Amino acid sequence: VGDNSQLKTHNSKLHRYNAVAMESRFDALEELEGLLGYRFEDRSLLDRALRHGSAAAAQEEGSYQRLEFLGDAVLGHAAALLLFDEFPNDDQGLLTRKRVHLVRSERLAERAALLGLDGWAEVGPSEEISRGRERAALLEDLFEAVLGAIALDGGWQPAFDFVERQFSEDLENLDERTLALADPKSSLQEVAQAQGLPLPRYKEEAVSGPDHHRRWVYSVFWEGEAVARGEGVSKRDAQHQAARRALIRLGFVPEE
Repeated sequence: VGDNSQLKTHNSKLHRYNAVAMESRFDALEELEGLLGYRFEDRSLLDRALRHGSAAAAQEEGSYQRLEFLGDAVLGHAAALLLFDEFPNDDQGLLTRKRVHLVRSERLAERAALLGLDGWAEVGPSEEISRGRERAALLEDLFEAVLGAIALDGGWQPAFDFVERQFSEDLENLDERTLALADPKSSLQEVAQAQGLPLPRYKEEAVSGPDHHRRWVYSVFWEGEAVARGEGVSKRDAQHQAARRALIRLGFVPEE
């Protein structure tokens, strides 16, 4: 009986501790609401939007996955409306390219990091040890989940306003040059195909540095002639740098 009594007392204290911890976190989330520019009626939605599936509490209270699903749909709709209004003369193909660029994964991760969502994320011990909260994929998920939480809490207009605030600067700078240089290898290939020319060819010129800090140098060949070089911390980065320089050097993209 004594053991049961002690267990009940322990559980009661633990329950009160968890309640206080939750209340404290809810109060702290007011600071994040200020950064988001939105005050939640139901702050538990924001709390859930920040909870990764690896967190222990996720088994009972749920992770951000469902809110991420909702946020992804809201983001696509909002981005389409913003682009439709901002670029009345663009055709469907160009609007689609701009939408893909606007809401690309790395940009969502950057926006999440700028909002400091990584610091608010609730992750499990394994994710914490592996610095999972800094992963681009997790940051992207957090951004979409928070957007989904805003939509669920306040409806369409606050969610749309949030997207507009987050991407207004990107919209102002979204032109053909930006699109071409965002994925320079694809852009250079498209130009070659449009002109009926052989596809650009990339040649590894050099590799330097220790295993943990390699640097690659690549040349890109246009109509059989080397036209630009690029250097980067990966083969992909080096090839992209070479393609970017080739687009500018060959006059397909204007210099800034």
